[in-house]
Formats: sequence, C-alpha cells, structure tokens
Amino acid sequence: MPAIDSHPDGVAIWIDLSSTEPDRAATFYGDLFGWNRTEPDEQMGGYSQFTYQGKLVAGLGPKQSPDMPDFWCTYFQTPNIEATVKEVSTSGGSVFVEPMEIPSQGTMAIVMDPGSDPASNGGRNGHGAVFGLWEPREHKGFQLYMEANAPCYFELLSTDFAKAVEFYPAVTGRQTITLSDTDEFRYAQLSLPEAEPGEGYAGIMDGRGFLPADVPSHWSIYIGVVDADATAARVEELGGTVVAAPMDTPYGRLATISDPWGAQIKLQQVP
Repeated sequence: MPAIDSHPDGVAIWIDLSSTEPDRAATFYGDLFGWNRTEPDEQMGGYSQFTYQGKLVAGLGPKQSPDMPDFWCTYFQTPNIEATVKEVSTSGGSVFVEPMEIPSQGTMAIVMDPGSDPASNGGRNGHGAVFGLWEPREHKGFQLYMEANAPCYFELLSTDFAKAVEFYPAVTGRQTITLSDTDEFRYAQLSLPEAEPGEGYAGIMDGRGFLPADVPSHWSIYIGVVDADATAARVEELGGTVVAAPMDTPYGRLATISDPWGAQIKLQQVP
C-alpha cells in the first residue's frame, strides 16, 4: 500500500511506547511485527521510530520516570493544539504536558480525560485515560493504517461512559455514534462524517462491568496481524505474555498481549 501522507483532524494519527528498556523493546517488537527502528535521537531524549517496509508506524522512547508503567500512548491530530488543550481543561480533563514544540516536526501535549468519581462509582479507580495531542508540521503521523503490522483501531475502556462520550467529541471535533446502550454492553464510536455506524476509527466502551477496581480508564491500540494465533504464540516465545487469547468476534479475530515489561497492546487479524 502507498504511504499515507496526511490524516484528517480529530483522528488518532500516532502511537508510541514509553519503555523501561527501549533497546530490548525494539528487538521484541522487531521480531514480533517485522518492524525496524531508526537511530535514537539523543537530542530528543533517545526517541526513535519504528518503520515497516520503510514507512513510519510508531515511536519508541525511554519512560520519563521510573515510577510510571511502560505503556503505549495514542495521539490525536489537532489543527490548533493550544485551543484543544484549553478545551481539555474546560471539559473536565487534565493537562500533564503543556504544548511542547518538536523542532520542525510538530507540537505535542499529553492530557487526560475526566475519569470518574470513585465515590459514585463503587470505589473504582477514578483516574482518567491518558492520551496525546499532536499538531503536525513535517511529521504527519503513521504512514500505514488498517494493514498487517500497522495500527488498525483504537479503543477507550472507560469507567465513566457518559462523561467520555461528551468529552471526546468536544476535544476532537468528531461526533460519536452509539452502537449499543444496554447495561450489558455500552459502546460508541468516534466517527468521520461520511462513515457508516460500525466504521468508526475509534471506540468508547463502558468498562465498569469488567475492568478490575484498581485499573483506570485507558486507551488500547490494535495492531493488524495476518495470523493472530501464530503472533500470540510468538509473543510467548519472545518472553511476552498473552493476556487474552485469540478469539473470534464480529470485528475479526482479536487478542491482547503484553511485552516483557508490561506494556499491553491488542492484535487484530486482518486480510
């Protein structure tokens, strides 16, 4: 497939991993997905990028604090990061990293959605989901999408579904389409105007029924694979963990895995 050279505003356009051991993590994901790694940029704190067949797919850097877990972060494109960060605060979210310019590449910020009130939510962890914002210049985001070994989908597991479906349209400018609204299964999608229901680029799921009480809201990233079962088996060979074994769903065969340092990511079998 040809490289993607731009993305619409308001959609997820980049992912990166904050890792305890970036060099070993690069080897793990390289062996798992066939990704190559660019040379770490010491002026950017050792940040590097993953490529697949010469096209950008993700970023990799050392985590900024030993107290934080290894995790994959999802970034949404904005045409005006200063205005979007203000909207995050106005809509009840928090700002962890104020807009910071990356010379010639773009401007980033790290923010968090409102989360939930533990007092009214069964004592659950009330922390919101952390995500990134990106106003692009030369760096336009990942260059492959909906393909094997590239990002395919993004999904928020939220401890406060009602807040989430109000917050993200306000911040991203993208409408939500509700696919199910029952106590057993609440699910909405952030969608492009021309998309049909079920064709959104990101989902919002009510996680209160199954998330452990100590697990906060969080964004999950799906990576496309040709064979979910073979990839899951390879994860264990490489020292990772299969958190949820491959299973068939209406959206394909899915699995959840963890790298050896605890960062989780999902697999989606694609043609």
